[in-house]
Amino acid sequence: MTSDLHHAQPAHPFSRRAVLAGSVGAAALGVGMGAPALAGGPPDARAVHWKRGHVFPMFSATGKIVVADARELDGFDRLLLITLQGLVNRDRPEIYLILDPVDETWIPDLPVRATRVEDPFILLETYRDRVAGAVVYDMDSPHTINLATTIAGLRGGIVANAEQVQAHGLSVLEDLTGRFEDDPAAVHDWAMSTLWPECTREVLVGLPPTHTVTVEGITWTELLREEDRVTDSSNLDTYTVDLSGSLGADAIFLRLSDAFPQDGWGPAVHAVEVTADGAVIASFVPGTDEETSFLFDGSGSSTKEGLRFADGGGSFIYRVEVPAGTSAVSAAIEVENQFVISATDQAPIRVEPFASFRDFAVATGALVSWLPPSGASGSQFEDLLEQVEPGTAYAGWFSNDVSGEWSGVELCSRAGVIVVAADFYANGSVLSAIRAHVSATPSARSTAAPENRTYLTLTIGEGDNIQYCQRHMRELWDDPGRGAVPMNWTVSPLLEDIGPALLHHFQVTSTENDLLVCGPSGAGYTYGDSWPEDELAVFTQLSGRYQKRTGLDVVYAYSTPVPGGVSPVLPDWVLESYAEDVELRGIIQTDESGRITDAGAAVPLIGTFYPPGGVEEFRSELLARIQEHDGDGPLFLAGLINAWNWTPSDVVALVQGLPEDVEVLLADEFFDLFAQTA
Repeated sequence: MTSDLHHAQPAHPFSRRAVLAGSVGAAALGVGMGAPALAGGPPDARAVHWKRGHVFPMFSATGKIVVADARELDGFDRLLLITLQGLVNRDRPEIYLILDPVDETWIPDLPVRATRVEDPFILLETYRDRVAGAVVYDMDSPHTINLATTIAGLRGGIVANAEQVQAHGLSVLEDLTGRFEDDPAAVHDWAMSTLWPECTREVLVGLPPTHTVTVEGITWTELLREEDRVTDSSNLDTYTVDLSGSLGADAIFLRLSDAFPQDGWGPAVHAVEVTADGAVIASFVPGTDEETSFLFDGSGSSTKEGLRFADGGGSFIYRVEVPAGTSAVSAAIEVENQFVISATDQAPIRVEPFASFRDFAVATGALVSWLPPSGASGSQFEDLLEQVEPGTAYAGWFSNDVSGEWSGVELCSRAGVIVVAADFYANGSVLSAIRAHVSATPSARSTAAPENRTYLTLTIGEGDNIQYCQRHMRELWDDPGRGAVPMNWTVSPLLEDIGPALLHHFQVTSTENDLLVCGPSGAGYTYGDSWPEDELAVFTQLSGRYQKRTGLDVVYAYSTPVPGGVSPVLPDWVLESYAEDVELRGIIQTDESGRITDAGAAVPLIGTFYPPGGVEEFRSELLARIQEHDGDGPLFLAGLINAWNWTPSDVVALVQGLPEDVEVLLADEFFDLFAQTA
């Protein structure tokens, strides 16, 4: 999740809305040869089982894995092998692919026998008899990658391009080349009218068709940098930079990045104007149609209310074509906060298929789509959500990252659909099949009484994000500072289904200073106050079952963001639903100012205190907050730690620099004391 600091049921006999019926004319969709004639068959129902009271399915158990290292492969080859993985694993889970170093790290901790193959394409030869054929996509119409993934899952195929078909001697199951124009809305409409009736209703999958990959060896020239830490827009101005030094090719690439990545307050651009020899060649406001033709890579950024911003490690790049013979180029950029402006004349990225998580989509026969939840496609996204029952998961992510998250999660919540951030989750189709014991025992209750002092609990966010649990959380977990001071670690209880061995590892290797708490907002990421009031019990009852089975009795929760970034207090009816259905010590609610404190709520509720910056900035604002307290009774503060920019060692440095009258507690003991102040 990025807004912090940076996702079932039995088969349903009907959906809340009628399935889109009929087919759209081939000419309207840009289909030159008519609709693909689908052949083959859906996943083997005996291998993938959907259990009542679970969000994700149970795969047939496995005690062995075949490991192949795919780190050196590009997105085209990864797409072929990951869809092969899903096809094989839906019947007999065993293929495990290493996509980055963390995938390698997990292998010794998995309770299975591992066999390695030297060349990952040996897998294609080994399992060729499982493959009905290749579904060929069209890079000129990128959304056919999602279409091909859906067809592959329904028809027993793998996804490939024309070159791979020839290189590997694959038969063609379906060829989508040239059949669709580059019109995402039309491709989606065709998928809904033609494929959706055969897809599972138990899960929706949202994945970008492509992503950008950094080209090595590019030299960026830094033109301007904000030298001070600015997090209040006080430096908003129009800055002019000379781009003439990047002349040499037919285009200049202009990059905006964060001067202080650990703060989460990177550049926010309001307007850009580029001139060549005095003539305007580009002028636009972010988020408009005028920006689209110049935005070369916006994947590391978001738009909101007429600006584009990128925080932490994110950035965004504009490409401006320069007329031949130009001698001077400059850009006037209206920007604020902690920015770095750089330029180059070399294309810094290339576009490849986005391959991750497609094994799960193929294995389950899910519809794969990519519909921005706002703008023209918003109604299509809402219509898709209306096709499934409350409690169904939308697994993957949204375009436009932060603002896409806010609007996407809100729309899902209104429809009673649970979000699971899963777009980079790897090996889901085999990790789901590896059995491991998950402890259901929460910690014992404290009988201590609160004293007149400050109690602080520190929570590392992002745990609803299952790829974070799989990847970055494991890296943080292995930091030598873990265990030195009390830390809460948000984690998804849905790992019980889709990665029980991962959850088992965190449980059995935790120290007395580690506490696993439930990531937003229970059994998946949602805004409880956006749910239909008469349906929220579907989510809280599901959460209650998951949390009871995983021993998690503290929840980190969200309310629906409102303009200005303020998070309203969760209303009484939401807290009462949690109180009725979930055995909870308390709820930590996203707040960032720490103004919420209600020990007497239906479930004890406290807001997060989250000052931007590093250790010194956090400690300084924390001490200022303590100084404001009138000293009448104990002060309870819940601090939120930026999982992407802090490490456990940073938390240790923070805690060791606090006064003696500040006691740092795990969230279980913290809420045991906090509840007594009601």
